[in-house]
Amino acid sequence: MRKIILPMVIGTGIIIVFSSAAFASTKNSLKNVGHIVKTQIGIETDLNQNISETAIQNEIKVILNEPLTVEGAERIALLNNPSVKAAMSGLGISQADMIQAGLLHNPKFAGFIRKSNGEDSKTNTEFEVKGDVMDLLLWPLRKRLAKTQFKRAEYELAKTIVDFIKEVRVGFYHWQASVQMLSIRQDHFKAEEAALELAQRQKEAGNINALDLEQEKGIYYQAKTDLERSELEANVAAQQLRNLLGLTNSELEWSSQENLPDLPSEEFSLSELEEKAVDNRIELAMKRQEIKAFEQFLSMARFGAIPSVEGGFNWEKETDGERLKGPIFEAEVPIFDYKQADRLRANSQIEAGKKQLEALEAQIRLEVRLAYQQLISNKAMTETYHEAIPVRQEILKQTLYHYNYMLKGVYDLLRAKQEEINTEHDYIVTLRDYWIARSELEHAVGVTLPSKESKVKAIKEFVEPVMEHNHRHGGQK
Repeated sequence: MRKIILPMVIGTGIIIVFSSAAFASTKNSLKNVGHIVKTQIGIETDLNQNISETAIQNEIKVILNEPLTVEGAERIALLNNPSVKAAMSGLGISQADMIQAGLLHNPKFAGFIRKSNGEDSKTNTEFEVKGDVMDLLLWPLRKRLAKTQFKRAEYELAKTIVDFIKEVRVGFYHWQASVQMLSIRQDHFKAEEAALELAQRQKEAGNINALDLEQEKGIYYQAKTDLERSELEANVAAQQLRNLLGLTNSELEWSSQENLPDLPSEEFSLSELEEKAVDNRIELAMKRQEIKAFEQFLSMARFGAIPSVEGGFNWEKETDGERLKGPIFEAEVPIFDYKQADRLRANSQIEAGKKQLEALEAQIRLEVRLAYQQLISNKAMTETYHEAIPVRQEILKQTLYHYNYMLKGVYDLLRAKQEEINTEHDYIVTLRDYWIARSELEHAVGVTLPSKESKVKAIKEFVEPVMEHNHRHGGQK
């Protein structure tokens, strides 16, 4: 019996060793994913799932105690968004598959005890243990295939996180721009409210006619509807960002940065961006891992043409007391099925994968070109609006000058002021669109683009002159 049990013990020990080795190879998988994400978006991404909920909430409070930045929003989203947590937990399924592939199939144990129906009731005892020999020979190939598939699962998780971070950035820029535009609309409405009150007093005093008053009312109600629209846009943007960050209503007590980031002055080479995309896009890495898995499967299919062979040991005690023992084997005869279909399937998948890789590279190059053109276009429009704002300020200044000398009417003055406000609003919209386009380009390239010092100043320098002209307008009347 000892000779029977010994192979089983050895087999069990081998299984345990293989299982431990498979688990150890996946122990730092989240760190690997974090490294991939860092190369894509340029930020440290600690994907440690062992952080306590209390520690997470404390870190979120620290971030929200300061004006929220895009980096802070990204950090909160990675820590707190339930979809990201679910995606990271899903990596355990792929880990389980890889561990399973690292295990040998359990050996089979069979036996029987039979007694004769004679008077002496003699006993015939037989035991045997056997396992699939081909399973042991194919184990290294199967394990390599599982590791390749698991690596692809890591890339899939990294892509999910990178796509999510791009969504957070876009949501943040929408929210930040809406807050900035709301501030301008609020200032404009306060000025128009004061102007309407003054116009009503002037009409009562007989200094302006009914048409001038009605025109002032029209400007006032336009400013009011613009403000209400901006309040709605800011609220919607905040709600969407709140959802991305995984925050509740009570937790959304942050203060925005004063303005959107200034327009950088960097220049990019389209050809270099295309090459970077081909080198860095996660989708290409995933497709290459897929092709590699097909190639490894083909090797297994070729090796699998050898029939299934089971070997083991048999021990028997005859009824006369004689003991028989020795090796046993059982083999499949590959007459009809010798894995020809598996080999054909693997070869076809490899060829299709290579063509898909070529098509994917072409698609990625197209995405980079389109994102690049969008960025360049938004940058040009932003610079144009930036140059137009001082022109609108000068028009307002000159219109006010002519108004004071009764060369222009109140409607001309109000229209000049409205056009200046609209130009500032459009500037913020194009600046927002620039940063969104930049996020799209970075996502298309698969790396964080370098940023040089801004050559365009912030919008806040244009707000004070508007208010100053509003007060002067009110005071001169």
